[in-house]
Amino acid sequence: MAIHPMAVVDPTAEVHEDATVGPFCVVGAHVRIDAGAELRNHVTVYGTASIGSGTVVFPGAVIGGDPQDLKFKGEDSRVEIGKNCRIHECATINKGTAGGGMVTSLGDECLIMAYAHIAHDCRLADYVIIGNNSQLAGHVTIERKAIVSGMAGVHHFATIGELAFVAGMSGVRVDVPPFMMVEGYPAEPRQVNVVGLRRDGWSDEEIRATKDAFRSLYRDRGATTLAEAAEKLKAGPTGEIAPVKRLCDWVEAQLSGSIKGRAMEAGR
Repeated sequence: MAIHPMAVVDPTAEVHEDATVGPFCVVGAHVRIDAGAELRNHVTVYGTASIGSGTVVFPGAVIGGDPQDLKFKGEDSRVEIGKNCRIHECATINKGTAGGGMVTSLGDECLIMAYAHIAHDCRLADYVIIGNNSQLAGHVTIERKAIVSGMAGVHHFATIGELAFVAGMSGVRVDVPPFMMVEGYPAEPRQVNVVGLRRDGWSDEEIRATKDAFRSLYRDRGATTLAEAAEKLKAGPTGEIAPVKRLCDWVEAQLSGSIKGRAMEAGR
């Protein structure tokens, strides 16, 4: 294995023979680094943490730090990083807490840009992108291929839906619907993330139906409530098109369990 002589690696850490640990890195006990993973230099990984194969961690990043939560009492929680992620300079990823399932996790192929913060008990799915200086509070869930642009803030217990796009410097105070672009403070749906949907291989019919659903739910519903609009849309001619059904189901799930617009907070 390529461990630089100026790195400090706990003898109980599991470092794969094909992993690389650069100079001035610190790898603590109970850390596992898989094949092809690379810690460039000045990276700190401690707590109970695992870094998946092919993941690259850049200088100054800290993975597995204690949660910034006064309820944390030193429990043996952990961080799990998936395969082929890129965690850039000075990003911080805190481990989980007893109140949030004990784990903070990133899926595969995630890109975490410089100075981003991922707090305790956050769950990021595959292909998620977090922009420079963006901050995720605790218990945030981000679904597949969602993007959070630079300098955005995400309230604790918020959920950002699949293929959603959060514009830079936005404040996410409530859940973000899948497939939508949101912007502002509080961040609100502005339009459909057409570019993201096309990159994901969606058909023109699916994109048109999602645009129509957006207008029905967030633009042209008049005095109709969001719940009523979703029910009407689901019963309409496009209601069985997969993304429309997914969007309606998501809205219904959010409203049925939501506290202050954050469905995850209902389970506190």
